[in-house]
Formats: sequence, structure tokens, C-alpha cells
Amino acid sequence: MGFRSRLLATLAATAALLTTGLTAQPASAVDAPTMTKLSLGADQFKLTDTSTVSAANNLYNNVLTDHATLTDVVTTDYTKNSAGATDPWLNLRSMRACTGDETKALPPVATKTAWCWSHAHTDDTTPHWWPQGLSTTGAADGGDGAIQGRRVTAVSWHYEVLSEEKSEGCTTQNMLKLTFLDRDTAKYRHVFLAEPTGSGTDFKLVTGHGGGIVWYGNYIYVTDTTNGIRVFDIDRMAKVDRYGSDVHTYGVDSGGRSSACGYPYVVPQVHYYKQAGVPSSCKGEVIDPQYLCFSWLSLDKTGGGPYKLVTGEWYGGTDGGRVVRYQLNPSGSASYPGLLNMSGGKTVIQDAYAASRYRGLQGGMTWTDGQGVLNFAFHKGCGTKPGVFSHTWAGDTGATTSCAAGGNWAVGPPQALSYWPRLGTTQVEELWGQTEGICAGSALRAAHETDFPVITEKDNACTGYQGVDNLSLRAVFAVGFDDPAVQGRR
Repeated sequence: MGFRSRLLATLAATAALLTTGLTAQPASAVDAPTMTKLSLGADQFKLTDTSTVSAANNLYNNVLTDHATLTDVVTTDYTKNSAGATDPWLNLRSMRACTGDETKALPPVATKTAWCWSHAHTDDTTPHWWPQGLSTTGAADGGDGAIQGRRVTAVSWHYEVLSEEKSEGCTTQNMLKLTFLDRDTAKYRHVFLAEPTGSGTDFKLVTGHGGGIVWYGNYIYVTDTTNGIRVFDIDRMAKVDRYGSDVHTYGVDSGGRSSACGYPYVVPQVHYYKQAGVPSSCKGEVIDPQYLCFSWLSLDKTGGGPYKLVTGEWYGGTDGGRVVRYQLNPSGSASYPGLLNMSGGKTVIQDAYAASRYRGLQGGMTWTDGQGVLNFAFHKGCGTKPGVFSHTWAGDTGATTSCAAGGNWAVGPPQALSYWPRLGTTQVEELWGQTEGICAGSALRAAHETDFPVITEKDNACTGYQGVDNLSLRAVFAVGFDDPAVQGRR
């Protein structure tokens, strides 16, 4: 579910609460466990792999032959488009300090990194592109926090078509793109996610919510909410022939020239892990017992082998969304290196839990601590009211924090969680996350009133906002993973 739909759902839930005369109470201890381990059926939640490796190889070797590295993407500052005309849209973009009311999108604890997106390119306030998943080279690599010598954060975005607009071409509903953000320079570039078609002589755009991503080795895992998980390969990145702000096509044309909705670089899909069917709904009211909603992703390299690819569900109207951990092979593995472990043609599940006393989870992660206890951390969104960061563990029966109780974290709402342990030989123990929201300005509300209604809700960051332009509640941040002010939040 997109931010606009979740915002409207949050406002409706608040109205219902007030109508029934209930008073929001702070979190209190209860006896029920926060997390419940599940016993799964033989093939429940298992995925099969539709490999597009052969097609991606043909696309890379014979069609998109101007190959690119991660360094090319985050350091090449184009000033002209492929036709030779000056085009500032193609410049490397720069993160900036958050100021004024934008800082509400940051957690109320000490931050190690706190950035807002480029205002010059409207990435900070666009109502069309919404940041969702986040993952970093800090967890992706073998130890020093870098991939291909670069220390980078990746962010997925999906495209929202507003009322009175058409979903077509490069403005297709839920079109996905990826951003590579260099933490050392704070510069970034958007790239196009490409699915090879046929034998790899052409490619098309990828759609989905993009709610979760994981970077591991050369692979970027991206959720497809109702179907499963796609995998893209940065070792097969390539530059297209036609690029610039005036290019609104994608794929390979009849003359053999490639384009990617104006972006210079594409990252091809190489695997697509799919479940046997699709859930009855992922809109947050009724949990489908047989099929998952793949709402977010994270990587767990703790607790000894195997590594775990962790996925979880967003259900805004009910508790109990599932958290499923798939076995992930190390990059040096003899079979399926860097990919999900397979047995009998299906993925292998490490374990699964129900978040019994949580709802609305938009990001999460797991880790096993020094005492062997499995820990969970979650980002819960509350529209543009303060969100929630929750730390819990297997066997915990303590208090949890709700949106109705006022939250305890950034507004925005908060999205993904990603662990960054070290930079080179220095242990940094960082927990990265982001927020996605905006407060609609009067110009946007006038043009799309049904999408962005006036907000008058108490304690909402957008209540009373009168600006003509949109206000950014869209930040990327890192806090101390071992900071008691972080991990002490429930």
C-alpha cells in the first residue's frame, strides 16, 4: 500500500478511535508474547526461482555493451545528455542537511548521519516518487563496508500516479528505480531496474512497491509485494545509448538504440523468486494464511551459518504479520553463491514468526545476540505523526508502543532498517533507516485534493502547514545500533 493510501487509512483509524470515545493509552506490560514462532507446512512460504541469468548475460554481452561499475555510477557527473545538449537533470545529485520542520523526519536520538534529498531536483518533495527500501554496502560486503571500493547506500523508489493522470510508459504506476548514494561524498544517482525480455535482446521496466531491498555481494534483492523477490546484479550494470530529461522511452528500439526513461544506467534482473500463489490481499486487514505479502527485507549475518534474508509483512489493520527468514548462501558458496539456498527446487526457510502484538510494520531486522537470543527491531509508520521504533526478542512479553499512544520515533513514516557494522577496520555499529513522507503544499492539494486532503489531526506534522510548496519529511539517517536510547524503545 502506498504512502497516500496508508495516510488515509491512518486518518480513518484515528477518527474511529475518537468516535468510540476511547482514549489512547501509553504502552503497558502484558502477558502475551510479542513474537510467536510458527510451525509451517511442508512447502508453505517457499519460493521457486525463475532465472533470467541467460537473458541478462545476452543483454549485457551483446546489446548493452557499454559496461559500468559502481564507481562510474556514483562519480561520473554528466553535464550533457546523449544528444550533446546541456542537461542539469543528469548531474550527480547531493544530499543536504535537513532544516526547520524537515528535522521531524529524523529520530529523536543522536544521529551519526542525517540527510535530506536534493531540493534542486525535487527528490525531497516530489509526490510521484516515494523512497521505500534501503540497504548498504556495510552489510553487503565481507568485512570493510565497501563494494567495488565504494561505501554506498542503496534506496528503492516507486512511482505513484495521481488522480487525473495516466499510468503509461515512464510514468507507469509502481514503476521502480534504484538510487546509489555514496556516503563519503553524499552524492547520488538514480538508475533504472531492467527485466530482460525474451532471450535478452530487449528489456522492460520493473513494477512493484519496492518496499524492501537487501544488498549482498553483487546482488540487490527487491521485494515484489504479492509475488516474491527479484534479484538484480550490479556486476552487469551498463550504460544506455540515449539518456537525458527529454528521453521518455525504455528498451531497445527498432534501430538497436537503448534507453531507460532518461537514466544513463540500467541494472538487469537475474533471478525472480516467486511463491506458488498470491495473497488474497496485502491492504492490511486480513492475513492470508497460505501466502505472504513481501513488504520489507533485511539481512541477518549473525548466529552462525547460514545467513538469513529476512522478509516481513505490513498489515495496518491487524496484528500478526509474519516475519520469515530464508537461508542465504555466502558469496563464496559452491552452490548458489550469494543467492537463496535451494533444496528440491524450492528455497529453504530457516524459521518464521508472527509479530503477535505489532501491526503496520514498514521495516524490520533480526539478529542473534551474544547470549544466543533472537532479537527483532521494527519500524512502524503512523502516517505523518510520530512513528515507532520497537526492539523486542523471542520470549519477550513486555510493553509495546502504538501510534495511538503517540509513537516514539521519526515522522515520515519510517521505512527500512539496515545494519552497518564497520568502515574499514573501524567498528562503527550504525543502524540506517529512512522516512518517506511529505506535507502537501496548497498547490498540490488544489490540483489533487482527493490524494492529499487537508490534515487537521492533533500531533500530525502536517497539521497547519500553509506553504505553497511541499514540505519534505523524507530523510536518510544512521543512529547508533548499540545506543541504549535506540534499543531501549519498545
